[in-house]
Formats: sequence, C-alpha cells, structure tokens
Amino acid sequence: MESKKVQELLRQRKEAIEKLEGLYKNFRGVKHEDSSSEIKYVQIKVLEDFINSIDAEIKSLETPAK
Repeated sequence: MESKKVQELLRQRKEAIEKLEGLYKNFRGVKHEDSSSEIKYVQIKVLEDFINSIDAEIKSLETPAK
C-alpha cells in the first residue's frame, strides 16, 4: 500500500516540477502594478510549497515506524 502511495507521490512531484520549470522559463520577476506577473509568482510559490509537502510526505512514508 505504501509503495503505491510513494509511486503516486513521485508521479505528482514530477508533474509539478515540469509545471514549475515551465513557469520559470518565462518568469522575469514581479513587475510593479502588473497583475499577470504577480499571478505567475503566486503560482510558482504554490507549486514550490506543493513539492515541499510531497517531499515531506514521501520522507515520512519511507521512514520506518517505531
């Protein structure tokens, strides 16, 4: 069961990293009074946090229970 969960998390992580790389490709920073760049920045931060939470969950699943 845990192995399937880890595999699914790894798949989700890979997809999120691909999306993040796509956003970074055209991102040149947040421009003042530019809502488009602010939205892209928020999307980047959400994806980064999502990847970090996946990493933490994978680590907790791979750590043997005591």
